[in-house]
Parts: sequence; structure tokens; C-alpha cells
Amino acid sequence: MQYGTLLRFLRNRESPVCREMAVVLLAGLAQGDSLAARAIALQQRSIGDLLGFLEDSLAATQCQQSQAGLVHKQNAPCELTSVDMMRRAARALLALAEVDENRSVHAARVAAVGHLLSSAVDSLVSQVICDVLFLIARP
Repeated sequence: MQYGTLLRFLRNRESPVCREMAVVLLAGLAQGDSLAARAIALQQRSIGDLLGFLEDSLAATQCQQSQAGLVHKQNAPCELTSVDMMRRAARALLALAEVDENRSVHAARVAAVGHLLSSAVDSLVSQVICDVLFLIARP
């Protein structure tokens, strides 16, 4: 399996459909098989790419909420992502956080995403992010 290819699709901000399909596949593989989760987690930038997807989703949500999208950051994607997609990305992060080598990686960034999610989006997404924080914080 070419996990690197899925991660490249996940990084491609120009194609939201490919990004979402990559999230679906990565989440399904990571949750369904611990060996796949480990292989994905050991790919360079895998956790950062999933966090980037969540950050972009949050930016798009905030863009849509701020004055009906009239005021937004330059380069901020305003292509809305469904809450279901955000849940899938969060669950993929949770599966990757269970890999021992990734426990302490990106803790500050996960916490920042979790803080933004708690006030802006679905509580189930923020709950999964809290679970990710719990896993990466434990020794």
C-alpha cells in the first residue's frame, strides 16, 4: 500500500475531493489495522498532514461564519468540510497516536486544534482530539 500517495493527496489543497477521499481511506486503514496505523504513523508528515486538514477545515468554518464569508484570511480555504470528515480525520489521528513513537509528537499543535474545535465545531470531534491529547501525554 502506498500510504505516501494518500498523504500527498491529503496535502493537495487544490482538490478538496481528493483530500477528503484520502482522509476516508487513511482513517479506515488506521482504525482497521494496527499494522497499517503503524505504517501510516511512521510516514514523514502523516500526523502533521492530518492536523493540517483539521486546521484548514476550521479555517473554512470560521471563514463561513465571519460575516457570511466576506471577511477571511488571505490563502485561507473557504471550501467547507463536513463535520463527518473532521471526525474521520480526528479518529485517524487517534489511531496514529496509539503508535508508541508518535506519543509526544505535535502535542502543542494538537492542543491548539482541540481548543479551536471545542468552541467552533462538533463536540464529538473535540472529544476525539481530547483522547488524542490524553494518549500523547501519557508516558
